Amino acid sequence: MRSPVDVWQGCSGNWQPAFIRENLLPLGHAAWRGYLAQGRGMVACEVVAAVASVDWSRDVVQYQTRYIPAVAVPNYLEARGLKAESVDRLMETVQTYAPDCDVLIALGGHGPFEIDWLRNLAIAPPDCYRQVCDRWDEFNLEPESNGRRNDAER
Repeated sequence: MRSPVDVWQGCSGNWQPAFIRENLLPLGHAAWRGYLAQGRGMVACEVVAAVASVDWSRDVVQYQTRYIPAVAVPNYLEARGLKAESVDRLMETVQTYAPDCDVLIALGGHGPFEIDWLRNLAIAPPDCYRQVCDRWDEFNLEPESNGRRNDAER
């Protein structure tokens, strides 16, 4: 049975909170991995599958993530139509968020482009990273990899 939140989000088109809830570990993993490799920045997440009829508790929603380092964030945001004053405000956030506690995420794909600042998370990004690495076979769904990647790809 779907929870009322899942039903409401499915009807309203406001799918982002359910998506974040169901994918917090891999999103936090991407944020921490990106931060360790490239410094401050944000996770860009493009949802591939249509989300209108998703049962968030059962369905796997295909998406692609990449980490946008701080230096590339303005170009990324401007390419998505954000005005310069909004980009400036968001860059202040990129420079001040706490990478070990927070995640900045840009969600796109179906519906309006959305940027979220996830704070006070139940599982911090370093813990998301560790959990995903420890349970890699559960998260790596790429068929060509046979469920394995080398440690450098994690």
